Amino acid sequence: MKNNNLPQSPFFIFMGFVGDVFLLNLCWLIGCLPIVTIGASTSAAFSVAGKMAAASKDDELDYRVIHDYLTAFRRDWAIATRVWLVLALSALVIAADYQIGTANSGSLGGALIALSAILGLVWVCAFGGAFALLGRFTYSKVVPLLKDGVLLCAANIKATLIWLVLVLALPLLRIFVEPLYYYLLPPCLLILGGAAITAFAYALRPAFAKIEKR
Repeated sequence: MKNNNLPQSPFFIFMGFVGDVFLLNLCWLIGCLPIVTIGASTSAAFSVAGKMAAASKDDELDYRVIHDYLTAFRRDWAIATRVWLVLALSALVIAADYQIGTANSGSLGGALIALSAILGLVWVCAFGGAFALLGRFTYSKVVPLLKDGVLLCAANIKATLIWLVLVLALPLLRIFVEPLYYYLLPPCLLILGGAAITAFAYALRPAFAKIEKR
């Protein structure tokens, strides 16, 4: 949220931005607590982050984190929840494929694990891309939204890499450097979710600007 009462120095601008990301992360975490609302909460967070990205390029634009989050949450609740249910079910299938792979030795097990890893990456891209699009554009059907989400990530590799690094950082630490994972988990919970959504929204801003001009 822009505050014209504060000096417009780089320090105050940066600290204001960090505060907005922290507040956005808090809204997103609280909105995700019922589990079934993860989709609506993520879509709403992307809506706010998209406004933050747009406001950084246009001083005439403004945003209010909590107000805009709640507005987007109510607006996209129905479609976002349907998307999340589809993604949640597909995540269970991918997890089952991985479990079967680890339970089988040899080439079959390796193939199943590799397949689950590939599908997992596609899933993360579909999750981020679909909710990023829903936070900015209107959709009424689940399949076209998920398809466009994957295509959005495929067409914007740099933005997608930023998203993957931030989203997968903690899970990879949990697997490969478990002590560091538990050390970083508390501070990451305070801001990492909001930071990942905001960074992805900023990286996608040029692509969204082109879409908006069509």
